[in-house]
Amino acid sequence: MADRELFEGFALQAVDQKGRVAIPADLRAAAERNSDIRQIVVGLHPEDPCLSAHDLSWSKEKYDRIDRKERLAEERGGEADTRAKRRAFGLVVKAPFDDSGRFVIPPFFRMKAGIQKWAFFNGAGETFDIWAPEALLKGEKADPGLREICEYLCQSKGVKL
Repeated sequence: MADRELFEGFALQAVDQKGRVAIPADLRAAAERNSDIRQIVVGLHPEDPCLSAHDLSWSKEKYDRIDRKERLAEERGGEADTRAKRRAFGLVVKAPFDDSGRFVIPPFFRMKAGIQKWAFFNGAGETFDIWAPEALLKGEKADPGLREICEYLCQSKGVKL
C-alpha cells in the first residue's frame, strides 16, 4: 500500500446520454499509476447513496484485507462476515477507460446512484466516489464540505439541477 497513489481531489463532470463521463485528470492519473490496465472497478458505496470506484490493483489489497479479517475472526472464535467478499467482488463491474479517462458508468449503478447529466467525483484515498449532484446536495447525511464544493462547482459551471 505504501507505494500506491491515493485518489485525491474533486470535480464536476458532464455525463452524456449513453452514460459516458471522463474521470477527472488527477483521479485518472492515480488510477494509471496504480495499475497497468486502464480499467476501474465500480460498485455501490457501502454507506452513502453514491458509487465507489478504484483501480484494479486495489482489488487484490481489498481481498487480502477481507481475508485477514476472516482469519482473525476465526482465530478469536468469532464468526467471519461470510458476505464481505461477495459484496466486495460480486457486486461490482469493471469499466475500461480510454486515454482521456472516458468510461461508461455501468447502467445499473448509474440508475441506483441517480446519475443523470452530471457526476460529482471526489477522492477518498484508496477509492473515489461518484455522486449524482442532486443526491449529494439533498442528502441530509452527506458531508457538508462535499455539499459546499459541489454547490460551488455547479454554480461556477452554470449547472441548474
